[in-house]
Amino acid sequence: MLAAWAEPTIQRAVLAEATFGDRVLVDVRRRGWAQSVAERETGVASVSAPVRDGTGQVVAAVSVSGPVDRIGRRPGVRWAADLLAAAEALQHRL
Repeated sequence: MLAAWAEPTIQRAVLAEATFGDRVLVDVRRRGWAQSVAERETGVASVSAPVRDGTGQVVAAVSVSGPVDRIGRRPGVRWAADLLAAAEALQHRL
């Protein structure tokens, strides 16, 4: 999530060790949230949304994660709207 809005040098460093490519970061920015299913740990899924400061800069992320059996294989479909709302609520507190 955070890498999608990071500076290009940070993105390149992340991508050098990632199992995904630049296209994933483009998709995350377009969609506005990220999801992962068994990407880092077998059987674990997560979805994240960016938290922005008053200037619109991404400064943090809010996410949920858990077993794929409970979160699902498409966690963004189920959880992204709630996380985007939570991220927006946090933005107003920054």
